[in-house]
Amino acid sequence: MKKVNHFLDRFFTPDSVALVGATNNPYKMNFRVLENLVNLHFKGKVYPVNPNADEILGIKTYAKLRDIPGPVDLVVSAVPASRTMEIVKECRVIGAKQLVIITGGFSEGGNDGEKLHREIASFIMGNGIRLLGPNTLSPVNTANNLIVSFNPVKKLQRGALSFAFQSGLYEPKINWIFSHFGINKMLDMGNKMDINELDALDYFSRDPDTEVIAMHIESLHGNGRDFFHLLSAVTREKPVIILKSGRTRAGSQAAASHTGSIARENDVIFDSAIRQAGAVRAGNLDEFFDFAKAFSSLPLPERKNIAIITLSGGEGVMATDSSEMNGLNLAHLGRDTYHKLKGIFPPWEIPLNPFDAGVCMEFHLSDLMTFLDTLAAIPDDEQVDATIMQMPPNFSHFISLDRNATEKASRLYEEHYVRFISNMQRSGKPFAMWCSSMDRQEMELVEMVATHSLPVFQSSERAIKALSALYRYGRYRQSVKDNELRGQEERNVSL
Repeated sequence: MKKVNHFLDRFFTPDSVALVGATNNPYKMNFRVLENLVNLHFKGKVYPVNPNADEILGIKTYAKLRDIPGPVDLVVSAVPASRTMEIVKECRVIGAKQLVIITGGFSEGGNDGEKLHREIASFIMGNGIRLLGPNTLSPVNTANNLIVSFNPVKKLQRGALSFAFQSGLYEPKINWIFSHFGINKMLDMGNKMDINELDALDYFSRDPDTEVIAMHIESLHGNGRDFFHLLSAVTREKPVIILKSGRTRAGSQAAASHTGSIARENDVIFDSAIRQAGAVRAGNLDEFFDFAKAFSSLPLPERKNIAIITLSGGEGVMATDSSEMNGLNLAHLGRDTYHKLKGIFPPWEIPLNPFDAGVCMEFHLSDLMTFLDTLAAIPDDEQVDATIMQMPPNFSHFISLDRNATEKASRLYEEHYVRFISNMQRSGKPFAMWCSSMDRQEMELVEMVATHSLPVFQSSERAIKALSALYRYGRYRQSVKDNELRGQEERNVSL
C-alpha cells in the first residue's frame, strides 16, 4: 500500500480506529460499522468505545477515548449530535488528528444544529484536527479492508476506481458496487464542515492506486476557481467523472434539507466549466455508474468506429440509431472478416454490422463453442475500434436443468464462456455487453463476467453512451497533448 503525501491519506491508512458509540445490539446501525471492520478483517487495531459494555464482538471495549492504551489514528464518532462536541474535545486530549462524524443534525438541523456546526468547526480549526462529515459514512480503502458502513458488506473487490460522494446515496448500493466494480477508495464528504471536493480531488489525483476518479457533487464548498484549475490539471492524466445534482432551484432546496447547504452554482456555467476542464459529466445516477464502469475497465478507443453484435434484429436497429445519435460510426468490416463469419451464417446472406448473432445461433446450437469463437473476428477487424454485444444466454444454466447432463459438462460451458470473453478482448480494444433478459440467471452471469473486467450494461443505448464518453475523453486527451507539442515546437523555434 503506497503512502501519499496528503493529509487525507491518514484517513485511509490508519493503524488504529476507535469507534465511539459501538454497540452489542445487532438491531442498531452502529453494530454494522464494527461488524464490517471485524468480518472484513481490517488490517489495523479496532477499539470499540461504549461505557456500558466490556466487550463487543469479542473485542475489549473502553468507556472513553482516553481509556484506550495505545495511540488512535482515526476516531469514528457515531453518537448523537448533542454528545458530539464531547467526543471532539476528547480527540484533542488523546492527540487524535483524524475524526469522522457519522451523525447528522448539524448544519441541516435547524438553529441549534447550525450553532453546533459552527462551534465544532471553530474548535477543530484551532486544534489541528481534520474532520470528515458530519452526516457521512466512509472512508473505504480496499487495500487495508477499512470500511465505515451501516450495511453488512459481503466483500471488498479491489481495483483502481475511487469514488467521492457528497452524500450517502451510494450506501444502499454498496454491495452492488463491490460486485460490479473494482474499487480503490471511497470517500463520503457529507456536510463538508472541513474536508470538501477540492481536498478529495487533490488527494485522488496524487494517489498512484487511483486511475479513475468519480465524483458526486451537490454544491461546491471549496474555492470554485481552484477546483476547476485543479480539475484541468488532473484530467490530463486521469479521467474524472462528475455527477452534479442540485441543478434546479427545487433540487438545491432538497440538497439543503440533508446537508444544510444550497447549490448556488449556475448549472449552465458549471457544465461549461467542467467540460472545458476535460471532465466527463454524467447526466444522472445511471450514467454516473455506467461511465465509472466503462472508464475503469475499458481502454480508450482510437477512433469512433463501432461494431454491434445482437441477438435480435430489432435490438440492432435501436443500437444503430443510438450509435449515430451519440457521435459514433458503424464500422465497415473487411473481406477477411466476412469470410471468417460466413461459416456461421444462416442459409442466407446477412449484414456484418450490426451482426445478428441470434439468427446465426439458431443453426449452430450443436456446436456453440465454435460459434462463439468465430465471433472474435469482429473485434479483431482493423476497421473496428470498439465492439458491443447483446449478452448470450447462460447455457450452463440450461444444461444444469438436464437430468442427464453432468456437472463437468456445465462447468465446461462456464469455462468456455470465460474463453469467449478473453477472445473478444484479445484485440486490446473496448468490448462490452448489454443485458438480454435481466432475469436472475443472467444477473448471476453478469456478476461472473464482471470478475473478468468485462462491463455489462442494462441496454445497448447505455453501453453506447459510455463508449461515446470514452471516445470524447480520448479526443480531449489527444488535443491536450497536441497543443503541448505545438507549444514546445514554437518555443524551440523561438530559441
